[in-house]
Formats: sequence, structure tokens, C-alpha cells
Amino acid sequence: MKRYDLIIAGGGPAGSTVATLVKRYSPQTRVLLLEKAQFPRHHVGESLLAGASPVLQDMHVYDKVNKHGFVEKLGATYVWGQDRKPWGFEFDEIINKFAQHGQQLPDLYCKAWQVQRSKYDHLLLNHAAAMGVEVHQNARVLRVLRNPGDERVVGVEYRDGEGSRCVECSWFMDCTGQQALLGRELKLLEYDEQMNNYALFGYWKGAKWKFEYLGHPHLTRIFIATTPHGWIWYIPVGPDVVSVGLVTHRETLKQMPHGPENLYYHELTTCAEIRDLLRDATLIHLEPDQGRAVCAIQDWSYTSRRMVGPGWAMAGDAAGFVDPILSSGVMLAHELGQKAAYTLNSSFAANSDEQIQSYWQFYEQTYQSYLQAYRNMAQFWYSNNFSMESWWWQARRTLAQQESDLALTDREAFTRLTFGYSTRAESLSLFGSYPLHEAQQLVRGLFGSPYDANPLRSSYAQRPLRLKEDAQLTDGMYFYQGRIRTNRRVVSGNTCYLDLHPAEEVLVNLLDGTHTLADLDEAARELQSLEIKMPLRGGLDLLVQLDTIGALA
Repeated sequence: MKRYDLIIAGGGPAGSTVATLVKRYSPQTRVLLLEKAQFPRHHVGESLLAGASPVLQDMHVYDKVNKHGFVEKLGATYVWGQDRKPWGFEFDEIINKFAQHGQQLPDLYCKAWQVQRSKYDHLLLNHAAAMGVEVHQNARVLRVLRNPGDERVVGVEYRDGEGSRCVECSWFMDCTGQQALLGRELKLLEYDEQMNNYALFGYWKGAKWKFEYLGHPHLTRIFIATTPHGWIWYIPVGPDVVSVGLVTHRETLKQMPHGPENLYYHELTTCAEIRDLLRDATLIHLEPDQGRAVCAIQDWSYTSRRMVGPGWAMAGDAAGFVDPILSSGVMLAHELGQKAAYTLNSSFAANSDEQIQSYWQFYEQTYQSYLQAYRNMAQFWYSNNFSMESWWWQARRTLAQQESDLALTDREAFTRLTFGYSTRAESLSLFGSYPLHEAQQLVRGLFGSPYDANPLRSSYAQRPLRLKEDAQLTDGMYFYQGRIRTNRRVVSGNTCYLDLHPAEEVLVNLLDGTHTLADLDEAARELQSLEIKMPLRGGLDLLVQLDTIGALA
């Protein structure tokens, strides 16, 4: 029986990301990717977030995506509730803001696309194959093979055009999307009844373009508008084609006597903004395998009680999906697919089962924190008749719970969340494929918004500097350059934490009640003067962030 180090089921963004990054950082690893369809194939989920771009660069596929000709996405426009005045954001707001302060943030961190998923996914899958991954299409996994004694996954049986066969593996990744192969088999999926939504969508040719909603044809915005029974997405996916979807609650469908398609057409005509855009448009089939002109998806808001088990793990929609309201699905597939690949690489090189277990516990904790951040925002969205100001405030509140900012306004917090940069601030895993000093600069560019230093400096200069008695200096982990690495971490009594960059433990050790802010600044300058380039916060930055998590006395 043929044996692989890693078998991946599913060739979408999550599967391609895992496969590509395992091969990039561990080229000797034998990787088999099994995809049940023949690409290109139709798939919904066209609007990406800028948070995916650093992962695409890590995969060495960013340039291919950028040159492919996908519609570039600059931001989003919302018409929500009773007030039909459009509002929204654009990704370059961050670049413009920090450019005013002389800071640099590369364009790719604020760049995204509206993609035709058949082409996008096919590009990624071909790239994985070019990286040395053994890719089989039209290959459906029939069953997962386990050891009788400990239930550890040891292989799969799959069927392709040549029949059925069994192959062995050291590790199995479920990236099967909403098919959720292992989640359904092991009955691990938990659905969110509050967001028990249903989507009806189709593709329209010849629709009108309105700059107020969609921006420039080459720098577009996704447009979202409410209707009496839900909300509508309007996404340009080509020069003359838009994806238009209605999201409604399952209970609404039960109350509509004439069926889902009639509800879809009814809501498009009820929403004045969408009705005017589609007045002269025609519904088309975007792909040969699309099936119906009006497609439906349901039961999408869920998570898995466990994402890791003996010999297996999940990534992408197989592990959980929140809601399309923030367009986070593909970005999370890339983000957590990257983290899964780093965890696999570390596991293959580990010295003990205990070490492997600690890696996967960290991976699962990271995954749950990402999903929870977007779930909090989506639940707020559906449970409140809010203004844009309250939406921004909730984003600020979500980021504050992640200890991610110094002095962000509500709108700045909302913009970062909608970029896909919600839970990674002040963590060395934020840009895990970059040298540490570059990662630190990027963190500061995104989350270290300038604050008024003089009154803060005066305030800290007047108080003894020490950690609270319940604050602890412990070991932590972060994702960096293909692996999971260990670091030191300050954990407060309320379990909030701050990851320390290398050498910052020296500064923390000065917080003993006898040293001053001037002492911290001097020690930081001495460390920064070393020949080895070392990311390091200044004394004031460190104090502000320790204070934010409640660790400073």
C-alpha cells in the first residue's frame, strides 16, 4: 500500500494552502491531495479580504493571483436598515493614514480581489502541483482508515477514474469545505441557531454600475443592502457579471408560500437600490456545472467541537464557517490553512508525542479565537438595528478583547477587522513568513496607531513600575516561517496576555518596583544597538500594552 506523510481531502483554498506551505517549508514531505471534482468547477464565495494577501505571498502565489486579471477589491459599501444612506470603507484608508505619519505599509496588505472562484481555486490547485504536491482530481474519499486500537487515522480509501484504492498516511487533513467529511462522520458540528440562514444567489450579466455603491470598475467595492426579509450581496466578478445573493433566515422561507426562487426575485425587486441596478440585466449560468440559475446554500453557520484528533485535523469550512456578512470565509481558509501547515511541519520534526499534542492544542485554540472574533461581529450584526457608529463601536470592542490596539478610533478598529486583521495584533504570528523586524514594523503599521506620548510618559514616570502579583511570565507559542516557535508571554490575572518579542523579557524583568521608565528606555536602546537586528518595543510602548491587558500594578 502506498504511503504518504500527509493526505489532504479537498482542493479548495484551505487544501491548496496547506499543501503548498507544507511543501515550501518541508520539501521532502510526501503530500497527496485528493479533490472530488474536476477543476475548474463552480463555487460561491467570490469576495476576498486583504488579510489573505500575506498568506498568498507566503505561498509564492501572490504574483500569479495579482496578474491573473481578477477584479480588484478596494472596500465595501453598506445600505442598512431604515437609513438608506450608503456608508462603508476602503482598504487604502490605512495606507493613507500611516503615510501621513511617515510610516510605510506595503500595498499588498491592503489589497484584495473579487474573484471567479472556479478560476481562483484552479490557479491555487495548479500552483500546489507545481510546488511538488501530488494532486488527484475526480478522486473522492470514500472512507477514513483508522487503527482498531486507538482510532488514529492511518489512511483513506478513495475512488477515481481507475477504481478504488487505499493509501496510508502519517497525518490526514480534512479540507472538504461544507461537506465536512470528519465533522459529519464524528458528529462534531454545532450549528448557530441565531444565524440559521439560507442563501439564494445567481449571476447577472448587463447590470448597471453605480460608483456610489461599487466604486471604480478597476477598484471595486462589494455592495450590501438590506431588504424586508434579509440582505443582498452584490459583487462584481467580471467586466460585465455580478454575483447577487439574498441571505435570509430559514424561518422566513417557511413563511413564504411560493418557494425560494420566488422569494429571491421578490426581494431583488423590493430593494430599490438593487432593482435599479438589475433593471436591464439577464440571469446567466456562470459555469457549465452550475446546475440551477438560482442556486441555494444552507446550514452554513457552524463550528466543530473538535478540530484535531489522533492523526487528523481540519482547516477551512470543514472546521467552521461563520457567515458571508464580512466575507471572511476564503481569508480564514488561507489564514488557518497556513497555521495548519506550520503545525504539520513542526509535528513532523517533533521529538515527542507531548510536543506534537501541544502544537495541535495551540492550533485549535488559534482557530477558535479567529472564528469567535467574526462570530461576535456577525451576531451583533443580526441582533441589532444599528447605525454605522454602533457597528464601528462593536468592532472596537471586539479588538479590545484581543488586546490588539493602542489608540484606534472606532472606525479604525472596524476597518482593521474588515481587512481580516482582527486577532493577530501584537503576536509574532501576525506575519509569520517575515523576518521578525519586518513583522514588528507591520504590526506597528496596522495596530500601533500613534498616541499622545507626553501625558502617558509623564503618568508612568510618576509611579513605581512593577507587574501585578497575579501576572505571570510564562512560555507561549507563535507561528513563524513555516513552524511553531516558542516565546515568552506575560499573562494577566484575567487571562489576557501579551506575547514578548525576543529580548523583551529583559525589560519585563526590570518591572520590579525599583526601576523607572527611563531605565526601561535605556535598556531598550542598549538592546537595539546590538549588531543582531532585533524587534523590540520601547519602554513606553511596552508599559502601555501591559497596562492594557491589566498586568501592570
